[in-house]
Amino acid sequence: MSFSPKACLSRGSRPQSCPKTPLALVLLLVACLFFHLAGPCEASRATLLVPSKPSIESPLSVTQATEAGEAVAKPNEQEKSKKSADEAQKSKQGEKNGAKSNESAGKADAKPDTAEVCEIVDAVNASIQASIAPQQLKEEVDLLIVGMEAFRYRGVAIDPPRIFTIYRFDKDAENPRRPARREDRLGDIEEIRYLNQKAWGANVGLDRPGLYQFVIETQPWWSQSEAGYERHIVKTMLPVFGEDWGWDLPLGLSHEIVPLVRPFGLFSPALFAARVLVNGKPAAGVPVQVFRINTEKTKVPTPWHEEMHLRTLPDGTFAVVLNRAGWWCCTATREGAPLKGPDGQPSPLKESALFWLYVDAQGK
Repeated sequence: MSFSPKACLSRGSRPQSCPKTPLALVLLLVACLFFHLAGPCEASRATLLVPSKPSIESPLSVTQATEAGEAVAKPNEQEKSKKSADEAQKSKQGEKNGAKSNESAGKADAKPDTAEVCEIVDAVNASIQASIAPQQLKEEVDLLIVGMEAFRYRGVAIDPPRIFTIYRFDKDAENPRRPARREDRLGDIEEIRYLNQKAWGANVGLDRPGLYQFVIETQPWWSQSEAGYERHIVKTMLPVFGEDWGWDLPLGLSHEIVPLVRPFGLFSPALFAARVLVNGKPAAGVPVQVFRINTEKTKVPTPWHEEMHLRTLPDGTFAVVLNRAGWWCCTATREGAPLKGPDGQPSPLKESALFWLYVDAQGK
C-alpha cells in the first residue's frame, strides 16, 4: 500500500499505516515551499570584466607619496639633521664672507660665457618640448572576463565575447568629450580557466597616460529559467598615470551606465550614483541590481541580502551605498529586441548594462 498524502491530511480516523506528521514540520515544509516559489529561484549570473589593478600610478607619484610618508614618520631625524647643518653653516660663515668679497671684486667686469648661455637655452627648449610631446609609456594590464554567480563566488562557463573594445580619453584632444582613441581588441582575448570554469583573459599594453574604458558585449545565451535570451554589455575603467578626465562621459553605447560619482579612489562605505542611458537618453524606471563579489563567502540571513534592488528615477539616475571593500557591480536590465529561439519562434531578450568598480578598505 502506497503512502497517500491526501489520506494523511483527511479528517476523521487515520489509517494505522499513515504516520502522524507533526504540525511544526508541516509549517516548515510550507515555509520552504513559499520561499522556493516567491524568493530568488536561481543565482543571478554576472559577467565579470575587471583589470588586474584598479589604477596605474606613475613612479614619480609613488616616489613623492613615499617620501612624504617618510617625512612624517621621521620628524626628529630631520630636525637633528637641520640643526647640524645650521651649526656647520655658522662656523664657516666668516670665512665665506671674505672670500665672496674678493670674488665679487674680481668678477665685476666679467661677461657671461656664450657657450654656457647656449647650453642653458638648449636645456630649456628641450624641457619645453618634452612637456608638449605625448608621454610614451610601457605599461600593461591583464583583464579578466568571467561568468560568475558573484555572491556564491562560483564560476560559470561562458563563450568568448562578440565585442571587446578599448577607449582612451584625453582632455587635450581636439574633442575632449569624445574618446581620443578607440581600439577593437577582440583578437587579443585568450581562453583561460578561472574558478574551474572556461573563462577569458587579455593582456593589454598601455602606451599613453589617460583614462581607459574597457567594454565587452557577450554573445546571447539561452536562459532556461527566463525562457528567453540574455545578453550583457559590460564596462569598467582604469585611470593611468593620474589622468581621470572622461569618467563621467558616455561612450555612446546602445545601453550603458554612466557614473555621477568618480568610480575610483573610493573608501568604504562609499556613496555611488550613476545614470542609465538607452540609446543616449536617460532611462526611467529601469530595474537595477547592485552586488559585490563575495570572495570571503560570507553568509547572510536571507537571499534578499545577496544583492540590492532599486529602480532609476525619472532622469535615469540611481544611488547606492557600497558598504564593503571589493569589486562591486551595478546592473541595469531592459527588454531587447526578440531573437529566434530554439523552436524557431521569436523569444524575448533581456539586455543588461553592467558597470564594475572597486572600493578600497579604510586605512589601506
